[in-house]
Amino acid sequence: MTITSTALIKDDFNLLVPIHDPSKPLDITQLTHTKSSPYVEPDHLLDLSSLSDEYRVLALALQSFHPINNHNYANSTYLEAFNIDVILELVREYSFQLNILFPSTTVYIIVFRSALYEEVRNSSEKRQFLADIDKASHEEANESGGLLKYWFGTPDDTDGRNLATCWWRNREDAKLGGGGKAHRKGMREVKSWFKHWQVEEYTLKIYERASGFSFDTA
Repeated sequence: MTITSTALIKDDFNLLVPIHDPSKPLDITQLTHTKSSPYVEPDHLLDLSSLSDEYRVLALALQSFHPINNHNYANSTYLEAFNIDVILELVREYSFQLNILFPSTTVYIIVFRSALYEEVRNSSEKRQFLADIDKASHEEANESGGLLKYWFGTPDDTDGRNLATCWWRNREDAKLGGGGKAHRKGMREVKSWFKHWQVEEYTLKIYERASGFSFDTA
């Protein structure tokens, strides 16, 4: 097999680095907005005042969401791929800071597993076009409300596999947020660029006081 490098674009840099170092919990008491995706512009920031306490705490904890292994997340199960246990630790820390009893809370998680055709993966122009669609889609989803976290990686150099994931308050928020014009139009234009596309849906229930969690197919 010939291995060719994925064409890198500006959006790729620091994707695998968490927004906030999980070993250094934030002082969250005065925060009103947070970065919940790779995008930093104001229209992409999450308005924390739009969330109830438990989802606000979780959104802040998710700033430290990242893959456990930067080289194999796209081929791993979700629980093997990401640092969920660390997120729960931060939920406990941030609940303490806000002086709230974290209630039993359920979130809806979508996972997109994909692989680009080699000619797409090796084209900076096409990868940038995909990135532009993605950014416009995130702005729509963020505006619709309920999107707590959006994360994506970089296509693997060997087979182009990648993974993206969204954490929503519930399925209804996800349905509304994924129905934007930019997302629907963009996906129609690039559908043929993917040799593999798989969607997985899960519910993650965090127990009271973030004492543990269950993870099930939605």
